[in-house]
Amino acid sequence: MSGTRLPQDLAQEVATFERDITAHYYAFTMATRDEIILTRGGAKGLGIYQDLARDGHAGAVLRKRRNAVVAREYTVEPGGEAPADLLAAELVKAALKRIRFDRACRGLLSAVLTGISVAEIMWEAAEIEVDGTRRTWIVPADIRVRNPRRFAFDRDGKLRLLTRENRTQGIPVPDRKFIVVRYWAEENEDAYGRGLGYDLFWPVFFKRNGVALWNALIEKHGQPFVYAEYPQGTSDGDVDRLVTMIQGIARGAGVAVPSGTLIKMLEISKTGTADLHDRLVQVMNAEISKIVLGETLTTEMGQNGARAASETHNDVRTELADADADMLSEELNESLLRWIVELNLPGAAQPMVWRKAPEEPDLLADATLDEKLFKLGFAPTEAFILERYGPGYERIAGRKPSEPPEPPPEFAEGEDPATIPEALAEQLARRGAPAQAAMLAAIRTEVSAAVDFADLERRLLRLSAAMPVGRLVDELTPALIVGHLAGRSDVRDEATPAA
Repeated sequence: MSGTRLPQDLAQEVATFERDITAHYYAFTMATRDEIILTRGGAKGLGIYQDLARDGHAGAVLRKRRNAVVAREYTVEPGGEAPADLLAAELVKAALKRIRFDRACRGLLSAVLTGISVAEIMWEAAEIEVDGTRRTWIVPADIRVRNPRRFAFDRDGKLRLLTRENRTQGIPVPDRKFIVVRYWAEENEDAYGRGLGYDLFWPVFFKRNGVALWNALIEKHGQPFVYAEYPQGTSDGDVDRLVTMIQGIARGAGVAVPSGTLIKMLEISKTGTADLHDRLVQVMNAEISKIVLGETLTTEMGQNGARAASETHNDVRTELADADADMLSEELNESLLRWIVELNLPGAAQPMVWRKAPEEPDLLADATLDEKLFKLGFAPTEAFILERYGPGYERIAGRKPSEPPEPPPEFAEGEDPATIPEALAEQLARRGAPAQAAMLAAIRTEVSAAVDFADLERRLLRLSAAMPVGRLVDELTPALIVGHLAGRSDVRDEATPAA
């Protein structure tokens, strides 16, 4: 067997859907493998999971999880350095800015609950400006999230729309028209995904039944029981009118009996059981929080919260937001972004959209810069310390903010001022080298692709709008600030007469 030739039996899929003994399917379409939907869903199907979001606590934590993703700024990264690749990225940026992209993403994230979400792209030929040139592009006019209960999959895994005329097999949908996002809380090969609704169903079910019994208990013990007597020989009509009056007073919590009749009401003792329903609701809410957020501290802090525990739980929520963001971005990259490039710039490398977590600030670097500024005579305010480093700091008693601390003995002679510019220049050259290399690489690519000087001029002009200068600016800014302050310090020292 040749080392470069792939055997045919390795390239073929063996565990196909047709051979799957666990698969459920109708005559033409696949059915979900979800046991809860199959046994309790009935005509509602996925609707029993969508209904879970109506629970106050479940709906709140689900929105919290979705918003943790949508609150992140999205970025579009080019798929390559060629001019067509950069233009494709700019086109995608312009296309997403003109629609309510965050709203569409929030709707597509409903797959976390139901296992699947579907959105329809409304395409249009629109004249928009991209990279300084205004022309007609095929871009989305809107992305409309649809109810996933309206769709099914055939045995080949292709999406079909269920209609009033064809409620079982549905009709095929056009290519590049629908975005499908699937979420699997656990991998089970279900074409309809496996959402958190599968895990949330029973906690919400028990909670709702517990609240219903709680309301019945409150209604029973929260109002008086009306007791009325009527004399012997009263007509049935008068008795009926008396009963109606009693029910109007106490909403049915009353009885009318002949005079002399004894009725006793036996009541179950409430000692030790008054808070059973409340405890049930609390336990179910805790289970709901753990299922959706992976923790309970941020929603049910109580009086036992600790900083270390809260940071650990926040890390768990951050990991879930990272996973949800990656899942959504991967589906959008494989559908929406790919189709935009294929319809407008075939052959260009496909850009990618991501929702990355904001970078944590480098507190050590910030503290180093603040220390240098302090030695130059600039003291931070308490408000500045609180904003940059957070709570937990208080000023040392007896030290004035404007007085720098005494330098340690080994540094008493200070640093030679003549070495400061050289040190700054060396540090800037070292830190700015990667950014400069990226800029030069982009320029070399355009020079190599140009056919003449006129073409090179056009290419460099177009490249100037997409030149990756942000990283170099980030390196230059603090260096210029420190250099400026160092210069001001030298001028002040020279103007101050020696003692």
